[in-house]
Amino acid sequence: MVLDIRSSTPQRFLLGIDTDNGLHEKRTHVLPKAWVRLCIPLDYYREKPRPSNDLASTVNKPQNGVGFQHIEGGTVGPLTGVKGLSVKYYTPLENPTVEIRSFKLTNTPETPAYLEKKPFVDEFGQWAFGEFEGKIHSLDELEAIWAEEDATISSQALDRSQYGGFLEKNVGGTGFFRVQKIDGRWWFVDPDGYLFLSMSGGAPVAGGGGEASKAEGLENMFAAYPPVADEASGRMMSFGEWNLHRRYGFDDGWRDKWADMAVKRMRSWGINTGSPKPGTLPYTGHIRTGIETIYGIQDIYAPDYRSNLENSIRNQVSRTRDDKYLLGYFLQNEPSWLETEPRVCQLLLDDPTDRPIKEALVKWLADHGDSDASRTEFVHRTFREHITTLSRLIRKYDPNHLILGIRFGHSNVPHKNILDIVRDNCDVFAFNTYRLSPNVEYLDAVSEATGLPMINGEFHFGTIDRGMAPGLVQVADQEERARAFRYFAENGFSHPALIGIAWFQYTDQGQLGRRDGERYNIGLVDVTDIPYKIVDGIKAASENIYRVHSGLQEPYSEKPAGLQGNEDDLISKSNQ
Repeated sequence: MVLDIRSSTPQRFLLGIDTDNGLHEKRTHVLPKAWVRLCIPLDYYREKPRPSNDLASTVNKPQNGVGFQHIEGGTVGPLTGVKGLSVKYYTPLENPTVEIRSFKLTNTPETPAYLEKKPFVDEFGQWAFGEFEGKIHSLDELEAIWAEEDATISSQALDRSQYGGFLEKNVGGTGFFRVQKIDGRWWFVDPDGYLFLSMSGGAPVAGGGGEASKAEGLENMFAAYPPVADEASGRMMSFGEWNLHRRYGFDDGWRDKWADMAVKRMRSWGINTGSPKPGTLPYTGHIRTGIETIYGIQDIYAPDYRSNLENSIRNQVSRTRDDKYLLGYFLQNEPSWLETEPRVCQLLLDDPTDRPIKEALVKWLADHGDSDASRTEFVHRTFREHITTLSRLIRKYDPNHLILGIRFGHSNVPHKNILDIVRDNCDVFAFNTYRLSPNVEYLDAVSEATGLPMINGEFHFGTIDRGMAPGLVQVADQEERARAFRYFAENGFSHPALIGIAWFQYTDQGQLGRRDGERYNIGLVDVTDIPYKIVDGIKAASENIYRVHSGLQEPYSEKPAGLQGNEDDLISKSNQ
């Protein structure tokens, strides 16, 4: 399905194909106020996506930098008796319009393309088609804003412990982070014994966001290209990196200067987790196993599985086992096969490649019968064996740090088998959620089933003024992003089991989008390294979360305007 399309807004909309068996809709994003060409495989509407390593890699389908689709939600089916296309918004901002000037079906895929003659991205990596509060028009203007921040920023705004813990209460330290339940409420306890709630700012990365490309179809998109960062590979800087060089210089010390500023910002805002500089703020680790996955499932039946996993874990945790600033390790992010176990087994059976996991599945079904229940049990047993082995190896080579869980991405409470696996192998239950605040019913159910404290591993709020899509949860403007952060943080921490939240991500994703197409205004800072007003909401929340979590203060109650999340558009089983 090839169409030339122009939207007046970066808001997502539902692009539907109306058929005699129903309306099949997929979330669609395109560059605002610019004609672009999309080339959309009809399979997105015919069948659910095949699980990959995580939810994002499964459901995000890029369109060469001019847009992307998010295809997990919505119905699928045969495209017969087609009546037409549909476009639908929920909670539209600024009366959006969508124009389609050409449409065709073809068996020869075309390259998605930017069709305008004038640039969409300016020399600073900003949206060139629109004006907005805070837009930079010259390097002199940008340097003046940077100089003002350098002169006024405080490196320590809140009175906290060395590790960011609350000085109000000390329960005795063990030298490393632990979890403890006190008077019916869970807490982290920092290495010196102070109570601690983790509030992460998204693990800052120097120069993140603002990628540029000279790919086919994007010939007129950029007013200027960033310099080449590496002559050997020809890698071009991102606009984010180019702006950091403009601020901190091009010598070898620029990255350290940026990291020092990021740490100062996080401390002054009240963020206490996710530092880019060792020995400054606590952080979380993410285990990378290197084990082959098929449709998102680890092949534990491969003969070299155990030895490869042990070598990987030993090498990873040996570097961090004595680090007092490390809270612990996440084991995995957003398993994509959850709630589709029978279909995953069918994909394995239909796959022509012979693999140990396929052989094990065939034998299992022969011994236990072929049904949805037996297929689900096979997947769950496989997952249990992997998580059990992984957690034992981590505890063998690093007995000092917590196992922080798996960061589930679905909105439904996981199957009892999955909850049991986490309960038996982890110190914390982790989940990602994209909503106004964590779902209390979800928190209650998981807490009752596992008896574990909980971490929210991802959340964000965005808006449309910068030309980027507003992310997975939209609010009306930049001021409302600050209100939304405070509401999420305080209402989340009012639950006795929630002990951590993590924003995603520190810097906007950029006008071109990342590899899978996402191009979200979800940064705490923009592509020019200037903080957004959302930091006011972070500061307010950080001053209150100890009292809120202790039950001494009610959480913030003012909901943000313009709110739209996934629950408002597609009936989806994914928080994304």
